[in-house]
Amino acid sequence: MSGQVVDRTTAPGEVAASIYDLGYQHYAGARLGRRAAFLALYTESLRGCFGLGRPTRSKVVPFGLLILAELPAVIAVALEAFLGGVAGGRIENPIRYDNYFPTIVQFLVLFVAAQAPEMVGRDQRYHVLSLYFSRALDRLDYAVAKVVALVSALLVLSLLPQATIFVGKVLGSQDLLGAFTDNLAAVPAIVLSAATAALVMASLALAVAAFTPRRAYATAAIFALFYITLTAVAIAGATLHGDLARYVLLVAPTNTLEVFTAWLFGTAVGPELARADLAGPDGAAAAAAMAAGALVVLAWRYRGIGA
Repeated sequence: MSGQVVDRTTAPGEVAASIYDLGYQHYAGARLGRRAAFLALYTESLRGCFGLGRPTRSKVVPFGLLILAELPAVIAVALEAFLGGVAGGRIENPIRYDNYFPTIVQFLVLFVAAQAPEMVGRDQRYHVLSLYFSRALDRLDYAVAKVVALVSALLVLSLLPQATIFVGKVLGSQDLLGAFTDNLAAVPAIVLSAATAALVMASLALAVAAFTPRRAYATAAIFALFYITLTAVAIAGATLHGDLARYVLLVAPTNTLEVFTAWLFGTAVGPELARADLAGPDGAAAAAAMAAGALVVLAWRYRGIGA
């Protein structure tokens, strides 16, 4: 019976032994299956991106970067009120929807460099992948859940400031309905540019971080991917000739996203990219190729990784 202890009488000099019946039973409840396992992993990974459920030191970097990404939007709202009231709207606000990505791109790079290694490296360091893969969760599910979680976190960093600017522009206007309608026209470009940047940056960062459990190595490799490529393509563009000199600039992810974002908003890119005369569809194609290639590499990595 459960909880009963069976003792064995021992002879002098022998060690006594006991058998404990702990009453273990098979689980008879509902099994939620693969979808619930995916959702649980996604939710926990998204919480982990911001250090929720972890020590305070784990929250410093993500929330610090979130505040830094939000700060230009707060300044933009203050400038909007000042320029609209004092300057009578004659001076254009320097912080706008169309140039917000170049304003905070450094914070987004820092975020993925800090959080992507933490998302996938911990599971490799502590050898818990076998626990994930022994249940309903597939290896590809694991990779997709991590990508979607990091994309969601980047969307928070990208869209929250844009939403702050939107609300500030509407509430700061004397014609609320007219301001809402005018600013609503920019929403598709805002969402599409933010979603594309988040997908490209998250997939690239996770594809790099998945190859090492060492956080320092992964962070350094992600920095190299986003920063050293800028210098490399600038040098290559100066030494090459013809169309190759132009298109090599799109090898750098931040260049590609800048071209794509400028195309969506109908604005100009920086001087170097402007001299290359790269078209918006070129940026869109390069962004799609980067995201697709990184996702393929990530899926291949988790198909063959030892649990």
